[in-house]
Formats: sequence, structure tokens, C-alpha cells
Amino acid sequence: MDDLPDLRIAIIGAGAIGGAVIDRLLAGAGVRPDDLVACEPKQERRDEIARRYGVRTKADPAGAADAEVIVLAAPPLEIRKILQSIRGRLEHKPLIVSFAAAVPLAAVESELPPGTPAIRVNPNSPSVVGAGYNPVVYGASATGGARNRAEAFLRALGVSPVVSDSEMNLYTALTAVGPTYFLPIFDAMIAAGVKGGLPRDAAVAAAVETARGCAEMVATRPESPDQLKLFTGLRPLQDSAVRELVAKAITEAASRMEALQKQM
Repeated sequence: MDDLPDLRIAIIGAGAIGGAVIDRLLAGAGVRPDDLVACEPKQERRDEIARRYGVRTKADPAGAADAEVIVLAAPPLEIRKILQSIRGRLEHKPLIVSFAAAVPLAAVESELPPGTPAIRVNPNSPSVVGAGYNPVVYGASATGGARNRAEAFLRALGVSPVVSDSEMNLYTALTAVGPTYFLPIFDAMIAAGVKGGLPRDAAVAAAVETARGCAEMVATRPESPDQLKLFTGLRPLQDSAVRELVAKAITEAASRMEALQKQM
């Protein structure tokens, strides 16, 4: 993360994702509020961001054009319009970081001056605590110093395996949407523990540490997840029902990304 301090960083789109990135850059990456600008069309959200983080805010994406790192966190269907509006001010070739789901990197690069370094990232919500799993595609011009800058930015958010652009929609369904599969289970486990008489902090710890231990088993043991269940006799959840529910959710999410990509 040594490459991030002193860089001018702009976030275009300060919604949930953009706000989480601002939070992480300030809290865990050594970035100063004076070096950040958030471009957001909604006045109420700009006021909230300015009050909460002490960063500069702008209504127009043009306010991001002089930054050295420009993060595209706006809705996917707005990305082309945004890039077209600032293209003429990107002669300094800043690093472009696209968070736009279903927008191929080639589509982003086509709206940039030739040679502008760009990457495509699918962030997930654990990035806010530096524990994200964020697949990344590097553009042809994202080399040398631009590559180092991109890697420093991504390290602040978590782990970023390099994948192909053609895989990104499926990764979105697995990783970006993934927390929505796990978090309801946490919520249900915690609620059940509290209802049964546990203090809330004890119920949270029980759910979190159980999940952490399961993840460690899957990551380090040679057995498949299905085989690891043999260590536990009680299985009140029907395996087939859980598999079907999760598989259906992942397939639906991937299909939505494909449909959105075609729409654009």
C-alpha cells in the first residue's frame, strides 16, 4: 500500500460501493481525506459523504478528471456516458478502476484515450474491512508503474486473483453476490442463539467462529466440503435443498449479468 499515499484518488459514484471504498482507503490504506474526491449527483449523499469522511465532493464527474486513480463505481449503464464526458481531460493517463458489473474491460478501454491504463474489478462487501475477494482483469496498458499502483489499491481491499474478462460475470455471481448467500445464515444463527438465551455478542461469536473454522477446513483439508460434513452427526438442514437454493441463486445472478452485458 506504499504507492497509495500522496496519490490523488477520485471515486465516481459514492453509493454503497463507492462509500465502502472511501471508508477503506481512509481507514486502512493511509490515504488522506485531502487526496480524495467523491463525485456523486445526489446532493444528500454528497453532504453525507463530506460530513462522514471529510473528503471533497463534486456533483459532476468532471471533478474527478485530474486524479491519478479514477474509480468507476457508478451504475453500469452510466459508465459510457461518464467516460465520454471526461475523456478529453485524461491526457495524463490516470489509472482507471472499473467496478461496473457486466461492463467488459474492452468497453471501458474503448472510451479512453489510447494507452490509458485500466482494470476491471468485481469487489465484494468484505472489502470494507480489507477482507474482500475481488477478481481483477488487467488491461493491456496497465503495466509498469500503473500495474504497481493498481496492485497497491487492490491490496487495500483484500485479495485480487487475476482472471479473464469472460469469467467475470460468473465471478460476480460467486463472489460479489456471495455475501448475500452467507449473511442471511449468520443473521438466522445469531437470532436463534439470542432467542435461546445467549447474549448477542456470544451468539455473534459462535456464528462467526464456526464459519471461520469451516472456511479453514475447506481451504486446508484434502476432503471435499461434502466429506467434511461427516465430522458432524446432526444435519437438520436438508443438503439437497441448500444445494438447489444456492445453485439457483448463482445461476440467476450470472444470467442477470449476461443480460445486463447484452443490454449495454
